[in-house]
Amino acid sequence: MYQKCPHLGCRVPSCTSSQWFECPCHGSQYNRVGEKKAGPAPRGMDHFALTISSSGDVVIDTGTVYPGQPIGTNTTGQEAEGPHCV
Repeated sequence: MYQKCPHLGCRVPSCTSSQWFECPCHGSQYNRVGEKKAGPAPRGMDHFALTISSSGDVVIDTGTVYPGQPIGTNTTGQEAEGPHCV
């Protein structure tokens, strides 16, 4: 995932207590796969494509950004595991 919030571009760190990604700038919250759970962001966190090379290395293509999932997408059912950091 791109650690840039789709709301205004702040860096979105992970929160160890909730197990979500939480934006410290305006409070958007995302589950472990980047689906938006709360806050003003217009969609989930954006992603990059990745491949595994023939030698087993993980290769991330940062040249193309894939937009995050629409609001309301919930493929994991993950709720916050504990208190939020933001």
